[in-house]
Amino acid sequence: MAEYFSFIDRQIVNILKISGLLIPGIEKVVAIYYDHILDDIYAKSLKRNSSGAQIEDLLIDDFKSSLQKLRTQKESVKWFRKEELPFELKDSNKVEMKIFDELENVVLLLRFFNGNDKKYDLLYFYFNENSGNFEISDSHNALSVKNKRIIEFLLFNCIRTIIETNKNDLQLLKLIIEEKRSNTKSNNLIKEDFKILKKKFGQSLGDLCKTYVEEFSTQRNKEFKLTEGALIKISNYEGDINNLKPTIERSISWIENTNFDNDKDILEINEWDINFFDYDVKTKPNEKKLEIPNKYTKTILLLDKLENASQGVKLKNYGLTSANVGKAFPTPITAPAISDALKKHRKKILYLLKQHPEKWRIIRNEFRPLLNIITAKPDLDDLYDSKKGS
Repeated sequence: MAEYFSFIDRQIVNILKISGLLIPGIEKVVAIYYDHILDDIYAKSLKRNSSGAQIEDLLIDDFKSSLQKLRTQKESVKWFRKEELPFELKDSNKVEMKIFDELENVVLLLRFFNGNDKKYDLLYFYFNENSGNFEISDSHNALSVKNKRIIEFLLFNCIRTIIETNKNDLQLLKLIIEEKRSNTKSNNLIKEDFKILKKKFGQSLGDLCKTYVEEFSTQRNKEFKLTEGALIKISNYEGDINNLKPTIERSISWIENTNFDNDKDILEINEWDINFFDYDVKTKPNEKKLEIPNKYTKTILLLDKLENASQGVKLKNYGLTSANVGKAFPTPITAPAISDALKKHRKKILYLLKQHPEKWRIIRNEFRPLLNIITAKPDLDDLYDSKKGS
């Protein structure tokens, strides 16, 4: 019943409308109920007026003991005079009860069991004293016993049906909420598991690349080391794992070529030295993927460095000159060094630009030293070599 009596705040108007359709003579409804959350009994009343229905709180502190006694009684239905109700003002001039006082019993009490405190919540329905509001007539006679029995039956079963419906709806709502909580908990656990797996996978990628670095260090008789930033970048890599080894080799080759005069015992591989290249070109089903031979590693690395440096120059609104691009390298180089590198890799650059028109967009469209190579009139050897990529 505590669940049911949530209607006092939200649904009592609907209850009154339903009751009014059955028995239009209802003037007021008073509900005495136990709130299991606040562990106390409370009262609310609904009165009809010209503007509709108005809900008010009733102060029952002075009557709680008598109301609690009424809540222990099990009689489902009972009629009262208004003066008999503990929360109504008493008429001091009222004469002693007569044989016809039953006609003045116009307040119907309905009791509904409250499973929370094992007592009964109370619903008082106040009726007009004449039967004209009930019978199909203009009679102003008092409500008869027959009228009252019909009213009792209709109201009690109507309210009980609403109670059961609300209880069922509440149970269904609880199941929905519980299922939602369970799903939310499961989703959160899945997310946490995914984060853990992703972290472990990222660490595995880092460990794999460390192995590659050790391998290339041994081959070159020079020690290289991945920085923390490089390991973080590798841990977030989502491409083909087979591309990691050539990526590390390109990075080491670049560092080796641009630090030939560096006498440090250990050369660091920073995050900006690592540029992942997508070796896998989108193909149709059953078509082979395009594989880039290792002989293009240094050329690809050069183009990647030029593209990244050019992007940094443009962000600073500097002119896209060889000098500015060379200064934007992780390890700055001169403009003549860029020209020499482009000249040295000219044939491979032309081949790669043709094979991958979607890459290196800035330098292929705006960087003058590369544009000079692209627009230069090729000789027969260049045409042949650019086609086969040699």
